[in-house]
Amino acid sequence: MMRTKERNTMPDKTPVLLIGHGSRLPYNEEMVGMHARLLRNRGYKVYTAFNEMSFPTIEDTMKTIVNDGVEEIVALPLFVASGKHTEKDIPPKLGIPEGYGTMSSTKYGRKVTIHYNEPFGDDPGVTNVLLQKLRSIGYSDSTGVLLVAHGSPMRHNSDLVNKTSDRLKESGIRNTYIGFNEYNEPSIEDSYAEMIDAGFDRIIVLPMFLASGAHIGEEIPEKLGISGGCSSGSVKKGSRNIAVLYAETLGLNPDMNDILVKKINGSAV
Repeated sequence: MMRTKERNTMPDKTPVLLIGHGSRLPYNEEMVGMHARLLRNRGYKVYTAFNEMSFPTIEDTMKTIVNDGVEEIVALPLFVASGKHTEKDIPPKLGIPEGYGTMSSTKYGRKVTIHYNEPFGDDPGVTNVLLQKLRSIGYSDSTGVLLVAHGSPMRHNSDLVNKTSDRLKESGIRNTYIGFNEYNEPSIEDSYAEMIDAGFDRIIVLPMFLASGAHIGEEIPEKLGISGGCSSGSVKKGSRNIAVLYAETLGLNPDMNDILVKKINGSAV
């Protein structure tokens, strides 16, 4: 294993490896599969793999890549933010050192150049996707926007969510709040209570998650006081009924595929 010499260009349509987190539920696999299909429709050769719980594993897919004679590949972790999985768990499975960049792996019997990307959540295009969603739902000054995120003991997730909140505010969405499901502050419950007390007649909840699961389908709706599996509901505060609109996860938006293409095309480092 070694870092390769810096490159300025890559062959056109370099094969792509999409790496998902994996889950006991089908949603993460479905999200990865959707983006794999969209990339294939754009002419890319795409492999998929999962860090845990789902199949194929990263190790099995890397063996397939080597057996297929692929000499160079772009590895995209389909995660919102950097963290332990992307920085420490996935690279050894690819056969490269920890961290991001262009490196060579010989772990699977033949040299493969791997352009290992950072997660794409910091791309300004994510904010544009959120803005499009707000416009489609119908945002007004009497609407509050709650960005909900998983949270992490590492700073990457909270830093990213705060940056996204700032970008939304700079784009005119002044009533933007943040809530973390665990680890970080403010919590979803605290920000939600603050928004209800602020007098908004509608609250739009934007999950900064890529796929559904127990957090999205069960835990967060319970904290919002709406039924699990529903895209809308209402909460009561005194004589007020406040409409709550619960948007789908980021990964299900096909426009996110444009961000993946941008990452692929900018992968030479």
